[in-house]
Order: sequence, then C-alpha cells, then structure tokens
Amino acid sequence: MEISLLFKSFIALFTIIDPIAGAPFFLSITSGYSEKERQRIALKACVTALITLLLFFWLGKYILILFQISLSSFRIAGGTLLFITALEMLFGKTTQVKTSEQETTQVRELEDPSVVPLGIPYLAGPGAITTTIILGETPDLTTKLALSGVIFLVIVITYLILKASTQIFKHLGELGTKAVVRILGLILASIAIEYILKGLKEVF
Repeated sequence: MEISLLFKSFIALFTIIDPIAGAPFFLSITSGYSEKERQRIALKACVTALITLLLFFWLGKYILILFQISLSSFRIAGGTLLFITALEMLFGKTTQVKTSEQETTQVRELEDPSVVPLGIPYLAGPGAITTTIILGETPDLTTKLALSGVIFLVIVITYLILKASTQIFKHLGELGTKAVVRILGLILASIAIEYILKGLKEVF
C-alpha cells in the first residue's frame, strides 16, 4: 500500500466534492433554518454521502460488469466528466454537473434538503461516484480498507466545513471562495487528464 496513493485519492475526492465551494450553496438552501438545524442537516447529508460513496466503492466493479463496461472506458468517461467539472471550477461557474439552476430553485421549497439534493447529488454526485468506483478497482484488500478510511476522512472534513460554513464564508468572502475553488479546479483538471491518459493507454 502506497502512502502516495492514499494522499492522491484524498486530494481527488476532496477536490471533486469541494465542500468549500459548497458552503455558499449550503447556506443558501438552509437560509430559513437555525444554526442547530443547519448542523443536523449537514450531518444527515454527510452520512448519506458517505453511505452512497462506500456502496459504489465496494460494489462499483460489479455495476460495470453488469453493464459490460470496461474499466478503461469508464476511466476515459469519468476523466472527461471530471475535466468538465474542473473547467467550470476554473472559470468560476456554478457546476451544472451537481445541480442545475432549476434544481437549485426547486430545492429551496423542500422542508428537508439534507438527503436530496445536499447528500445526493451535491456531495455524492456523478464526479465523486466516478472517482470512488475507479479507486475501488484495486484488488488489494488492505488498500481498499485504507481507501475506505480516506473516503470517511473526506466526509468528516466536509461535515466540519459545512458545520462552520457561516464563519468560513464570512472570512473568505465570495472572492476568496472563488480563488480557492479555482486552485482546486486546476488540481482536479490534472487528475482528470491522468484518468483519461491511463484509460487510453489501457485501451491501446
């Protein structure tokens, strides 16, 4: 088991979930709630995301087998999806991969947005699910258990960020948040290119 793999996996998953950029979205859809209720929503959303990502991490390869999709093809498709998300982050746009503007508007009418759309698809969205399926392809059980711990750690950090979203957004501000998101977008773009190149190498 390589430490570099765990670190790279952590960066990839944290970047695609992007809880820092999610803080303003979280504050927006929970604007009518008290601070205690916000913490409850954040916890429920993170538990939902954790269960979803772990399910795809451990069962993802069987889903690929069921639909007769090769891992190489999935790497290319997943890398492309991540690259599109990275471009949206780099250009400071609200990513449409997680939620569209129409869905965001509808969300504000929900009584409890913790499971949908915050847990799924905002935290455990297509990009995060793609990343966990690719990570779950490792055959070594020890590595898989360690990577499960990485997923858990990312979700715990995500919960802490959402829990403190009011203070974080207050200190960073909109410009500071966008600056951090652009840096994460650059990292994500590099990871996406690696996925695509590895997939192409396996195909050819």
